[in-house]
Amino acid sequence: MQGKTVLWGLGNELLGDDAAGIIAARRISDTAPKGWTISECGTVPENFLRDLAKDEVQRLIVVDAADMGLEPGEIRLLTLDDAKDFSFSTHGLALSLLLEPYANFLEIVIIAIQPLTIAPGNGLSEAVKKAVDSIISAVPNGSWKNYPRLHQEKRSPR
Repeated sequence: MQGKTVLWGLGNELLGDDAAGIIAARRISDTAPKGWTISECGTVPENFLRDLAKDEVQRLIVVDAADMGLEPGEIRLLTLDDAKDFSFSTHGLALSLLLEPYANFLEIVIIAIQPLTIAPGNGLSEAVKKAVDSIISAVPNGSWKNYPRLHQEKRSPR
């Protein structure tokens, strides 16, 4: 894909595995292709929307911990529709609501990591550390496309 890529790392570094997106973004910044914009968004991705308004931006990659009901450390690619149904850690504004206006002109990729725990604590669990290492290798070279997509089973309305 031609054009610029923006990568957002989301989460809260004080809440264990919730820091996965931030740590991934920090480490990817060392190996990202030239011209990428890497942002550690923390819990306020809405503060970084200005990065998406630039004409040359064609792709947004979001890395975050999300409780998908999987084994800790499992990685899935989510669509914006998927994002409506899952708990994305600690940010207040729903990611799907925030990004939906951009879906018509940006490729939006959500790379979600299943956390072991999101609670006050020191650092990432071993399973999530391995997932972050995988993402750090996969994102700069494009092999993130090989991560499995999340396929939801039909669920009854809540």
